[in-house]
Amino acid sequence: MSDRAFLFFYLLWLAVCVAGVEGARRLSWAPTSVPEASVPAERVTLAVPPKPEVESVAPRAQAQGTGGSVLYDEATCRRYKGDFRDVCFQALARQRAVRDLEGGLLACEEVGRRRLRLECMADVAEYHASTDLEAALAVCPAIEARKWRDQCVFGIAMALVPLDTALALATCDDAGMWRDFCRHDVLGETSVRDLDRVLEICGREEGDLLTRKTCWHGIGKYIGRVDLDRAFEACRRVPPGPGILYRENCFHGAGWAAGERWGVGGAIRCSEAGPQVDSCRVGVAFELKATSPSEAVDVCRTVVRSDLRNHCLDWIGG
Repeated sequence: MSDRAFLFFYLLWLAVCVAGVEGARRLSWAPTSVPEASVPAERVTLAVPPKPEVESVAPRAQAQGTGGSVLYDEATCRRYKGDFRDVCFQALARQRAVRDLEGGLLACEEVGRRRLRLECMADVAEYHASTDLEAALAVCPAIEARKWRDQCVFGIAMALVPLDTALALATCDDAGMWRDFCRHDVLGETSVRDLDRVLEICGREEGDLLTRKTCWHGIGKYIGRVDLDRAFEACRRVPPGPGILYRENCFHGAGWAAGERWGVGGAIRCSEAGPQVDSCRVGVAFELKATSPSEAVDVCRTVVRSDLRNHCLDWIGG
């Protein structure tokens, strides 16, 4: 098969499959019911940690080709039309971004859809951050939409996590509408490799109540994506906080991760969460809302505590 033909079918496969594969995975084996469990009736309100969702289907991972990857080029991208052209130029921008910031931004200028073009600029800045932080941050003010301008800073902060957690957190302070969720993700990512450090940072009680709740939530969510049992153990180390808010939010995050990994089946894993089983199930339901709202409602109805059950159903819309 020629390189051009391979690239075309690769892009076509991405466009068709990415949107449907997660839903198909869940529907193929997910159980239809979740056993209930009794828990103490303690009042808690849970934080919701959204992050701006990217709309591109262009991959960040490598695809099969010469040397194990696809090498995009401008001439090839120009042969495509519409969404395929945009996907190709976004991939080219990311390919260039680490070493060639200006080249990456030039590729973004070729993306036709405004929303995807602004996303592309944010991604280029994120990819370049480890090469030249100052230059990467200078890209963000040029993004005309607030959502993607703030997301640009958010992405740069995430790129800094493996290099300098303190600098990543400081960068979050400039993430505007995504500041609290930037801190949530930076600390969550850090907790996977250095839980003690994140417990110490969250324990400083910095910021308002939402900021403090999301700090603990990130621990459960990010560790849960790697190892749910380990996430439960980490959440048990979280201080209760006012009204048990801190610990409950950590277990909510672990439930969110379980929903990502197992769909509605993640609610069964929540039975291992002990007294926080209901908070865990609410986390599963919140994660399911976007992809399977009917299953999210079913999970909400298994929550024993009436305050959490009603909160869950209200947020899902069931």
